[in-house]
Amino acid sequence: MRLERIDDPEQSYVINDCLQTAKFKQAQDGAYAYSNPNLTKFNRIVKWCVEHCTESFGRENVDVCDVVKNKIYSICDNEDFFERAKTSGNEIKNKRDHTPNISDRFKRKLMNYQKESVEHMIQVGNAANFSVPGSGKTTITYAAISRWMDDDIVEKILVIGPTASFLPWEEEYESCFGKRPKSCRISGNISEVFYEHGKSYDLFLMHFNTAMNRHWELREFMKKWKTVLIIDESHSIKNPDQGRWASTAINIAPYAKLRVALSGTPMPHSAKDLWTQITFLWPENSPLGNQLDYNRYAQRYGIGKHRQILNSLFCRIKKSDLHLPDPKWTSYSIRLGTRQQKIYDAIAAKTLKELDEMDIHDQARLQKFRIAKMIRLLQTASNPSLLREMSDTFDVNSDMFAEEFGMAQTIQNLPKIDSSVMEQVTNYSRCEIPSKIVKASELAKELVDKGNKVIIWSTFIHNMYVFQNSTLRSLDPIVINGNVTRDLDTPGNRDELLNKFKNGTAPVLVASPASLGESVSLHKNMRGDNVCNHAIYLDRNFNGAQYMQSMDRIHRIGMDKSVLVEYHLIIAKDTIDEVINSRLPEKWRNMLDALNDDMLESLDINPLPRSIDETEFNKDYQATVNYLRKMYGS
Repeated sequence: MRLERIDDPEQSYVINDCLQTAKFKQAQDGAYAYSNPNLTKFNRIVKWCVEHCTESFGRENVDVCDVVKNKIYSICDNEDFFERAKTSGNEIKNKRDHTPNISDRFKRKLMNYQKESVEHMIQVGNAANFSVPGSGKTTITYAAISRWMDDDIVEKILVIGPTASFLPWEEEYESCFGKRPKSCRISGNISEVFYEHGKSYDLFLMHFNTAMNRHWELREFMKKWKTVLIIDESHSIKNPDQGRWASTAINIAPYAKLRVALSGTPMPHSAKDLWTQITFLWPENSPLGNQLDYNRYAQRYGIGKHRQILNSLFCRIKKSDLHLPDPKWTSYSIRLGTRQQKIYDAIAAKTLKELDEMDIHDQARLQKFRIAKMIRLLQTASNPSLLREMSDTFDVNSDMFAEEFGMAQTIQNLPKIDSSVMEQVTNYSRCEIPSKIVKASELAKELVDKGNKVIIWSTFIHNMYVFQNSTLRSLDPIVINGNVTRDLDTPGNRDELLNKFKNGTAPVLVASPASLGESVSLHKNMRGDNVCNHAIYLDRNFNGAQYMQSMDRIHRIGMDKSVLVEYHLIIAKDTIDEVINSRLPEKWRNMLDALNDDMLESLDINPLPRSIDETEFNKDYQATVNYLRKMYGS
């Protein structure tokens, strides 16, 4: 802002003194600037300056332009709304009995454990629901929306999430309101003009990737229609440093009338994962403060001083609230075969040597190098043939490591493998089947012989086809990964394959957590029959969210409580598998601690003590290095 010169020295002094008291800085050219990036605080300061001058000179002598006037008072009203929301959120969670005031148009009967979440969402307005998968987050959200629609607070529902969530949102709408939704799946050419079709539809569904390229269209839509903006699987926006989707969510949030964040795994890595999700809900109020400051604090202390404000803004249904029988974990420590062990030892020892020789000052190359080496170890422990299949490059999109491996960067060129090792790799599949695949196949056959259906989880696509074409060929397993089309008009699409597993005779499903870990139920089919209660994990990676989400595909509300859900973990002895087996429960512990969840206490998992001085990737990397030094340091 710039002040015009005025003739009255006394008035000039009062105005200058006011701005300096408010921490405005004056430049040589006379302009005043306010450097604090907190928009809410800035508007409070501007409002104080206006009121101070009004008190000094009289209201008739102070002229405030409409833009400033509307902005500062709407922001301050929002601040009052925020304070009331925090108070209401805490009060509701401290109550014993809950009777949410939902609309008569809502037809579904709420479960008792869902009522607190509905009441919390209605009263808080911009709220997060971090309930466990399968507890009814979609139903809870529709119940709250029914109230907001009756009160004319919102007119349209806009859901941004994974494609797999579209059908559940449409089906649940019909179950909740007793009629089919007027639904628009926004993709392709329609994404360019969907904001013009608000009258024709009630429910709009959009994928994350589409949203990233439609900032203007989203803003125009929400300017025109009173919209509740819902981010489904909101852990996808956890870190602004990991892509444009996080910044998109923050940028479009202020245009929504109300905002909702939904996730069963809101902080799969650490407390830092929560900043973007909570800021999306209240972008003009910065509930957790500046992101850098919050991240530094969260890295050192976790939730700490932010626990109270977080507690007021999210609600969570825990596993224990569902009264489901506890699942059973069984770990199988498998020794690598003779040839696989030789290959693994050679690559692990060379990896340690290269890490020690790496120039630590070349940070960009160092980070990519570290990721590449960890991927190499994961491949070798799972199936050395993967080194040949993907020996030069990973031909993938920019989100590969975030989605598949829980790592933050993309690599196009991986370091070459020594020719002597590569020769062993080339001949490996002719001499030996990886011992982990042998064990997983034997276990799957045993379970199928007993009348069970089984899902096998694997990170690597090549392993899936080993099951399909070799070790489990007689069972004709179904394979679902990123290569399987979602186009409903194309034969062999994902929904068709899922239907064969859930409603047909196919006994084995092989899938990657990245392709099937969210928004899918495998415990029951459309007839209400039990489907699957056994999951075999051939290999896992450091992506905590995928692991947690994948477990809930078969352990969720509606399951037969007489059925025991079992998870079978195949772990290669003395390999990076053991590092991952320690790190994943630690990440899980961090999330459950933050959400005041006691689920872990009832499970047979013993997490390691938490480290507090490193980023999540560096924790994964350092744990891997410590293991290498222990095993190959000599």
